[in-house]
Amino acid sequence: MDQTRFTPDLDLDGLSPNEAFAILGNEIRLEIIRVLWRADAAHEYDDGSDTANTMSYSGLQNEVDIDDNGKFNYHLSQLAPHFIRRTDDGYRLSGAGKQIARTVIAVSGTDRLDFSTEIEDDCPLCGAHVEATYEDQWLRIRCTECDGLFGDQAPTGTLFLTSYPAAGMTTRNPDQALATGLYRCALDITYMMYGICRECAGHISSSVTVCEAHENHRGEPCATCGTPFSVWADMRCDTCGFAKRLPVEMFATGLAMATGLIDNQELDIHSPSFEEAVSLLQSSVETTVSKGPLRASITIEGETSTFTITLDDDMNVVDLDRRLQSETAPS
Repeated sequence: MDQTRFTPDLDLDGLSPNEAFAILGNEIRLEIIRVLWRADAAHEYDDGSDTANTMSYSGLQNEVDIDDNGKFNYHLSQLAPHFIRRTDDGYRLSGAGKQIARTVIAVSGTDRLDFSTEIEDDCPLCGAHVEATYEDQWLRIRCTECDGLFGDQAPTGTLFLTSYPAAGMTTRNPDQALATGLYRCALDITYMMYGICRECAGHISSSVTVCEAHENHRGEPCATCGTPFSVWADMRCDTCGFAKRLPVEMFATGLAMATGLIDNQELDIHSPSFEEAVSLLQSSVETTVSKGPLRASITIEGETSTFTITLDDDMNVVDLDRRLQSETAPS
C-alpha cells in the first residue's frame, strides 16, 4: 500500500502517527482514558484555566480493574505524557487524551437513520422527490430521478454529501440535522480556504482542474468531464489526508455562507436552508475562467450586494471584491 496518508517525517512532540496508533490499540489503555474522562480528570477548560481535576493512582487502578501493579504501571507509562499526565495530585487526561475521548463520543450512536418521511423539499434541479439518508457517519441528500449536482464525481443523484458524527443526531430533527450539516460543510470549506485543516490544523495543499471542452446544456452534465461544472478544486491536508473535491463555486459560496459575505436576509448563516443554498448556486453564481496565469472568478449576486472572489490554480484568493448593487447598477 502506498504510504501517502502521513507526511513521512511527521513528528508530533516525539510521537509519530504509527506510534500513536500502536499506543491506542490496546483496550486497557483505552479503558484508562475512558475512566479519566468519566471522572472529569482533566483541565476544567481546554485553554482558559489551570484548574484541573485528577484521579489518584489507587482510584484509577480500582476503576480500571487491574490488580497487577506491574501491568497497570506499564500501560500508564505507555499513555504518558502524550495522552495522560501525572501530577503531584494524581492523573488526568492531556489535551490529546480529551480529544480521543471526544472522538469516541462523536462517533457513538446509531449508524442508520431514516429521513425519507421528513424531507418535504423537491429537487431544485428537476422537481423530483428528494431522499435523505444517513449511513457510515455520512449525511446525503439525493434526487430520486436526475443525476444531481456532481455528475460522475459522486453517487448518482447526489445533491449534498457531508460527514456527520452520529452523536450530533441525537438532539436534532431531520431539518435541523440538514441545516447543521450544511453549515458544518461551509465551515470546513472556510478552514480550507485559509489553508488550515479542520481535523488536525495541518497545512492544506490545493490544485485546480479545468475542463477545456466543457459544454453544459440545460443543467445536463458535460459529455467530456461528466459534471455540470467546468472548474474543480482538490484540497487536501498534507498531514492527516482530510480532503474535499468540489466545484470552485461551492468553495466560494461555502466561504460566503460561513463568513456572512452575502446578504443575511437572503441566507441566514446560522440556520442555512439546503434549498436556499442550491438556489443560490444555480441562479446567483457566475464563474469566468482566464488563462496565463489561470484565474477563476466567482461572482455571487445578492439582493443588495455583489461579491466576487478570484482564485489562482492553487486556490489562493488573489482578489476579493464586494460591491453594493447601487454601485454596479447602470446609471
